Amino acid sequence: METLRTRMIGLVEEMTQRELTEDALSQSFEELGIDSLMALELAVYLEREFGVRLTEEDLGAIRHLQDIVAIAEERKE
Repeated sequence: METLRTRMIGLVEEMTQRELTEDALSQSFEELGIDSLMALELAVYLEREFGVRLTEEDLGAIRHLQDIVAIAEERKE
């Protein structure tokens, strides 16, 4: 079964057109080539696929892919 982590990495791979490893979780959005629009797309994906809604405060605090995964795992329905 595909985990939330691997699904998020896969989504970022599609968005950035780069092949990533698990190490990508510790990289900053900037290092991964994720801009603010892509970050919003990730937030929409989380809500649609996992029922996890990110607040504006969450979005402002997220700097790494691991941050968004941790919030999603904590709040996942």
